[in-house]
Amino acid sequence: MRANYIPGRDVLVYVGTTDGDLTRNPHHRSALISAVTVDPGQVLATRDIVPEASWKDSTSKWGDRWPFSMPVTFAASVLGPPYPSAYDLIPRAYRSFASPTNRGNVVEALGAERDAVMRVEIEPVTLSLREGVARFMGMRSAVKDTDALIRQHASRMADLIIQRVKAGGELSVRINPQRYAPNHSDLYALLVRKLKEQKGRCALCQGAMVLDRKFGMLQPSADRIDSGNGAYIDENVWITHLACNLAKNKYGLDEFEEWVDLIRSSVAAVEDVERISASSDDSPMLVK
Repeated sequence: MRANYIPGRDVLVYVGTTDGDLTRNPHHRSALISAVTVDPGQVLATRDIVPEASWKDSTSKWGDRWPFSMPVTFAASVLGPPYPSAYDLIPRAYRSFASPTNRGNVVEALGAERDAVMRVEIEPVTLSLREGVARFMGMRSAVKDTDALIRQHASRMADLIIQRVKAGGELSVRINPQRYAPNHSDLYALLVRKLKEQKGRCALCQGAMVLDRKFGMLQPSADRIDSGNGAYIDENVWITHLACNLAKNKYGLDEFEEWVDLIRSSVAAVEDVERISASSDDSPMLVK
């Protein structure tokens, strides 16, 4: 789910199960009951972001089944009872839960079913964020895709690139001597465009980059896609977290991607930051 989820487009909708032990409220069974949006580019320790009482209640019943979570950025309850029937509203998506590979997982509502879900009446939920999530959301809100901040970071990165080139004994980076010789203004224009195209997301881990310089390791860093190619040109440059850039350069792209995949595979479920037990009561559906 995390690899396919696109913030600003997709919504996770929770559907109650038919199992009375898992979905205790009979009105919730086989019904659409809540919706959330998440930040798939970040992973937080669940015990640090949900209420302590909820964490203790969940671990007493399920053990440490969901050690990591993605932060919820918006949550809403579906209005009811009666709640919209999954059988009636999303028959195709709901039937796909019967597949063994989809049990406890995410299925997609597409086409007319997606339209039907998006018309469901909801009531926004005010999230009471614990310190860990509040701190993350504060950093997240610092990511402001304003022209001023983008220009500032693009200029900084262009300066660093020019310094690296000079330190390497080269006057400029040349791919086609007849056509192209990057200078500060060319690099600046390239980096401004890349920052805007990536919408504030790290090209390596897809996490949000922070334009506030006090979060040094999370700030943007210009990285050559092919480290063996010394050229800072359009097809060989992307913007990453400084931390991701350093890790990739030290250990190589393959080992870095193995590490990212390992972290992502640890995310067993998307947890509501207020109520971890919700995931034991229902199944999520991805609305694209």
